[in-house]
Order: sequence, then structure tokens, then C-alpha cells
Amino acid sequence: MKSKDWLMIVCLGSLWGSSFFFIELLLEILSPFLIVYLRVALAAILLLFILLIKQVKVALNVSLIFNLFIMAMLNNVLPFLLIAYGQQSVTGGLASILNANTSLLTILIAPFLIPSEKLSFNRVSGAIIGIFGVIIAVGYENIFQIYENNLGKYLILLATLSYALASVWAKLRLDGVPALISATGMLTGSAIILTPFAFFYNFDELANLSLSAFSMSALFAILCSVLAYIIYFKILESAGASNLLVCTVIIPPSAILLNLLFLNQAVSQSEMIGLLIIVAGLIVLDGRYIKSSEQL
Repeated sequence: MKSKDWLMIVCLGSLWGSSFFFIELLLEILSPFLIVYLRVALAAILLLFILLIKQVKVALNVSLIFNLFIMAMLNNVLPFLLIAYGQQSVTGGLASILNANTSLLTILIAPFLIPSEKLSFNRVSGAIIGIFGVIIAVGYENIFQIYENNLGKYLILLATLSYALASVWAKLRLDGVPALISATGMLTGSAIILTPFAFFYNFDELANLSLSAFSMSALFAILCSVLAYIIYFKILESAGASNLLVCTVIIPPSAILLNLLFLNQAVSQSEMIGLLIIVAGLIVLDGRYIKSSEQL
């Protein structure tokens, strides 16, 4: 990859890592639901404006709209809500570590639903190593015990399952759709799904939204959704989808550093060991770096 591609990958990983930091900040002033609603609604408006400025022609049909709404549920609505509610009892650093489980689950699920995807030795080995790291991070001594204080961990793990299914759905149903249209349609669909709940169940909170809460929510949407998606598209065009796996490795350190510096939230020893094992699993899963070392 070129230096420019590496820079974009680091930027994207850092932006996605900062999303856990923003959620921690916003949980002090907003409900988890409203955090998610403002993120998708504001991002959808901005992306629709970008489509309008670029004069992108969109050929909508019933099938595409249906596929985009399913993608909205799997890639935005469900995981965003699960992570936001999960972070009420889990630090942003640990949430980012558990989020790395997405790539591992995607590798394991995809071959059963996508004929062209095959399970190779390095993929299975990497996924097993990574899942072992997740168990260490969650706490192997109470892995099967769910109570109020650790419920957030399992909500975030459920979010990673939703993300993994979203990746498969995108490959199966949105493969030929331009990325910018997919992202705009997905976020618009998410906003449409959540709007009735926002007005029926969260109207008072929405009506009394402070300027500081709106400003922080807008910054969250711009950086972690709009700007992140624009960089994401550019990486797809110049470096290819396989290199996006590197972002998964960058997200946790970014989130951990931000939460440590500004919120004084440190990760435990077991969480850090779990992260290192997950990173090792992702490297094995990717396979390229092992092949490169063998050729030296």
C-alpha cells in the first residue's frame, strides 16, 4: 500500500475508535437511544446533502429499498443501540476491544452463507485465537454468568454479531450498489426506523435538547459516520477491502487512549491481554504478514 493509503487507514481506525469515546461523553447528558438517533439522523441529512451536491442519480426500486432497510437494521440500528446501552456499564476501552470480535464472527459466518467465501486454515486459526482473546477480555471466570454489572459486555458482543451479519448481507444484496448510495440509504433508513420511537417515547428529551448536546452529537455524526464513510470509500477504491481489516487493530488503541487521557478510564490487565490475543488472531486471520515473513 502507498503511504496515503496507510494514513487513511490510521485515520479511519482512529475515527471509529473515537466513537466509543463520544458515546461515553454523550451518556452523561443523553439517553442511549437519543445518542443513536441523533447520530444516524444528522449523518443521513449530511450524506443526502452530499448526494445532492454531487448530483448522484439514484435508481430506487422496491428490492433496493428493502435491502437498504435490512442493512440499516443490521449495521446501524441494532448494533448502535446495543453498544450505546452496553457502554452504560462497560468502559469505552473494553467496548472497543470486544468490538474487534466483528471480524472474527464475519470470517466464521460468511462461508455458510456466501458460496464464494471459503474457510482456510489461517482464517479458522485466527478466529479461534481471537475468540479466546475475547473470552479473556470478558473474564473467563464468569463467561456464562450474566448479571447487571456485566450485561453490557454481552450487549456489545451481540452488536458484533449484528455487524457480522450486516457484512454478509451487504456482500449478498448490495454488492453492485455504489458505496456512497449504500451508506446514505442505510443511514436514511436507520433514521426513518428510529424517528417514530424518538417522537413517541423520547419527545420531551428531544424537545429540551441543549445546544451543547446537539453540537456534540453533530460532531459525533460528522466525524464517526460522514467523514468515516468518505474515508472508507476512498480506501475501498485505492487499497481494497482486505486492507480494512487493519482498521480493526487500530480501533481499540485509539479508543483506549482517548478514554484514558480525557476520562481517566484505564483498561484492566486481563482486558489488555485479551486485546493482544485478539490482535494476534487478526494477524493470523489476515495471513499476509505471516506469508511475508516466510518469504524473508
